[in-house]
Amino acid sequence: MPPISTNMHFGKLFIENFKMKIDVPSFIIGIASPETIDEDDFEDLHTLDEDGNIDVREFYEQFNFEELSLKQKSFVLGYYCHVWLDEYYKFNASKLRIRNSVDLTDEELGNAVKSILRFYDDKAIDNFFESYKNEIDLFDLELNLTEIEGISIKKSKEKIMEFFKDSTPDVKYPDLIDEYEYMNFIENGCSKIMRSL
Repeated sequence: MPPISTNMHFGKLFIENFKMKIDVPSFIIGIASPETIDEDDFEDLHTLDEDGNIDVREFYEQFNFEELSLKQKSFVLGYYCHVWLDEYYKFNASKLRIRNSVDLTDEELGNAVKSILRFYDDKAIDNFFESYKNEIDLFDLELNLTEIEGISIKKSKEKIMEFFKDSTPDVKYPDLIDEYEYMNFIENGCSKIMRSL
């Protein structure tokens, strides 16, 4: 699964490109919410195939968006973006070329990849969510959506506020993953999800 910084980066692109109005705090709480669900509950909420892949389209289609409030709709879209990106990442991240020219150990390589992705994500996000931090922190919404019971708004807010507090890491190996290639990977994913709606 991608790190939260990648979800936030993907979310920013989605918000910028979606043709309808989005309540940004609701969307961002939604994008963090899948990580707050117990594994057993997660499997109850989603149709999985024999390989454990989520049928993201089936999840999306169970909602009647015309009957949802703007906040509910935005939350569901954020949640959908997260699970959609998980599946996209699972099947496509291996296409990103990693240039381990200094023979890092597996642990060092894993940490270096996380650092460079966070660096690129933070660069792309810039201060996009800055004006929403207070609204996210104070967010309180009774979703009343049986399709996604088991999520924790409180834990979602905590994950997002922790993300905001974390600083952008120093990048020790700037050539590890090409920035243009990574940005293209995220942008292509965003184009695909837009076409799926």
